[in-house]
Amino acid sequence: MANESDSKSRRSVVPRVFQWEMVRKALRAAEEGVYCWYLEDNEIFYTEQCVKMMGMTYDEWAPNIFTEPEKTVHPEDVAFFRQTVHRYLNKPANATNPLRVEFRLLNLRSRGWKWIRVNGALEYGDDRKPRRLVGVWVDITRRKMADMHAMEDRDLFRTLINCLPDNIYYKNRESRFVIANEATARKMRVNTPSDLIGRKDSHFFSPEMSEVARREEEEIMRTGKPITNRIHHETWKGGKHTWSKVSKFPWYAADGSVKGVVGISSDVTKLIESQQKYQRIAKQLDERNRALEKEITLAREVQRSLQPLHIPDRVWKQEDGQVRRATFHHVYMPSTGVAGDCFEVFPVGNSGIGMLICDVMGHGVRAALIASMLRGLMEQVANLADTPGLLLSSLNRQLYRIFDRANITMFASACYVYLDLAKRRMTLSGAGHPAPFVLQPSGQAFIPPIPRSPALGLLENAMFRESEIPLENGTKLMLYTDGLTEAANAEQEELGTIRIIDFLKERSPQSIREMIDISLAAMHQFTGSTRQDDDICLLGVEFRDEMMN
Repeated sequence: MANESDSKSRRSVVPRVFQWEMVRKALRAAEEGVYCWYLEDNEIFYTEQCVKMMGMTYDEWAPNIFTEPEKTVHPEDVAFFRQTVHRYLNKPANATNPLRVEFRLLNLRSRGWKWIRVNGALEYGDDRKPRRLVGVWVDITRRKMADMHAMEDRDLFRTLINCLPDNIYYKNRESRFVIANEATARKMRVNTPSDLIGRKDSHFFSPEMSEVARREEEEIMRTGKPITNRIHHETWKGGKHTWSKVSKFPWYAADGSVKGVVGISSDVTKLIESQQKYQRIAKQLDERNRALEKEITLAREVQRSLQPLHIPDRVWKQEDGQVRRATFHHVYMPSTGVAGDCFEVFPVGNSGIGMLICDVMGHGVRAALIASMLRGLMEQVANLADTPGLLLSSLNRQLYRIFDRANITMFASACYVYLDLAKRRMTLSGAGHPAPFVLQPSGQAFIPPIPRSPALGLLENAMFRESEIPLENGTKLMLYTDGLTEAANAEQEELGTIRIIDFLKERSPQSIREMIDISLAAMHQFTGSTRQDDDICLLGVEFRDEMMN
């Protein structure tokens, strides 16, 4: 029992000293300082750590931080510090909350600043008046700087996502918004991003749309696989429809666990609606094009039916038994479905032949229509077929008046040749059209001179002059449109007439068919391709004297 009594006595005395030493050591290790401010005589006592925080030694006099804060408290914090201390000193006596204030403290030696948190508690006398304030100083510079850096990072992050036009948001594992930028708030029709916090998609979208988004986010959190640039059709409460391009990624915590999802989306409604509109237009255009292709196919068949497959020989018999024969050959190659090139061959009187070749400005349906008009107008001027200049003048006036009434600017080049088998001569006249190739019986190829005249349809009263060439036995003549001579190679150099003449001289064609085939071969060899960019029409005639059997 005595031993037990002595043990109790030692435990009641020794722990006091032991505990105080432990407190001092703990405060020193924690770099915390203790102070005691006696309010009645305005004296303050600091431990070594408090004085050290002010950059002083323990032997130096230190100012009272509560009554002279301007000496050690940062100027921006003085007013706040005074107000906080004043409110605490005047609090009701039964209030138990302690003093707690954070501010920047001046190191009087280094003139640097530290963040300090001052905690304190009032002690009251028997008269219920405060007698002294006791507490600790804690250096919180590291934490405060860390908080400031974290706040700065948050501000930078918030500034960044709020400046981006895309919708950026974070959702927790329940698919509730926890962070959102201003663009997302505008999309969801709420005042601020904070109004989204805690809400789900079901607050804004239809149940079907919300369920799709929820299943999608559950899959991302389960597998860790993101979705990137997926187009979503969004149906809202109230029936509105929008489209967004959405990317979603898993949101990981520091320990690697999944906290939720991060989403980025952009509104592509106008783009999708435009695409849908263009698709509808494209479909309509495709249907119209198919209908137009059918019409063009029909027009091509009609146009081809108007061009003879074979032109019969024209024969004029003389009393002495001799026969003068004109043999024809032609090639008609439209670059598109229908062409603006056309030709006509028709008898004139007993011994004459009229040959017309035309090239209407442009290609396609419009040019083909003008070509058809020219063919119809030829019937009206057939009485002038033996005078090429007058025939072209009449065609020109009629075509000009049609263009003038239609208020359009068009023209057609033409070359007309009249062959008189009885007189053994041919008369030529041109309207802005290249002159034909002539191949003599000797094998000499040349281009006959034709007086220059404007194309048909440009000047109402234009005059067209003529030139004549004698017909020798074996003479060959080839009319053509400029699709032949303007064919270009890979260097965009045109074939021209000289190369064709050289080709004809080298190969000496024996018939009008060979002359036309050799001219086409020259074009294909020069261009290195069978492709053509323009309509091509070749019309040839060969004159021969023969004896009747």
